[in-house]
Amino acid sequence: MCTFDIWNIMSTKKSHALVLGASGLVGLHTTKMLLQQNTYDVIYAVSRHGIPLEHERLVQIQADFDSIDYFIEKTPITHIFSCLGSTKKKTPNKKDYIQVDHDYPIKVAKIGQSNGATKFSFVSALGANEKSNNFYMQMKGRVEEDIKALNFEQLYIMRPALITGNRNESRPTERFASGFFRIINPLLRGSLKKYRSIDGKTIAQALVKTAGIDYPGVHTYNTEQIKQLA
Repeated sequence: MCTFDIWNIMSTKKSHALVLGASGLVGLHTTKMLLQQNTYDVIYAVSRHGIPLEHERLVQIQADFDSIDYFIEKTPITHIFSCLGSTKKKTPNKKDYIQVDHDYPIKVAKIGQSNGATKFSFVSALGANEKSNNFYMQMKGRVEEDIKALNFEQLYIMRPALITGNRNESRPTERFASGFFRIINPLLRGSLKKYRSIDGKTIAQALVKTAGIDYPGVHTYNTEQIKQLA
């Protein structure tokens, strides 16, 4: 867990990236890739239990929705990468689900913006729509609209279909779906390509690419566009 002494030392640096959900599949890949580059002087990795990484430019912040204010309220931030995503198994209560997937990134976005953040890159989902009858898609759509309303100078929205990759947790349903999509992916052509599954590492590569580009406004990428950006 980081301390204010560490923050004071690192606040003299020029640029700071914050990865929200750093222990997840996409978040951990994103953190590793940012550390391999020199775009940002400090990488703040936010997770509940920490991640198995050490680096001179890495500051780990172990926090959750209720405690994140304490750790970042005075932390200079340039670019926020939001990689949060829960499951029904982990958060069966809809209120808790909304807090993790919606309230948390919005909260961090507002604090980060007040501390200098001008860029926000995050993982949404294919089909996100605040008017959807599907709870999950409706929530993802709400996140998108609420982030847009904050008017970041640059906003990059990744809308992947099924995300595949090796996770630290067991997700039998996703493993089955991943195997199924490996079979049908080649059959999804033309306009259907956006429904192909995509590896979490590829999404992370696309997120990190946004660190090196300067496109004012809102930019949304579906699965195939994410692969092209990566």
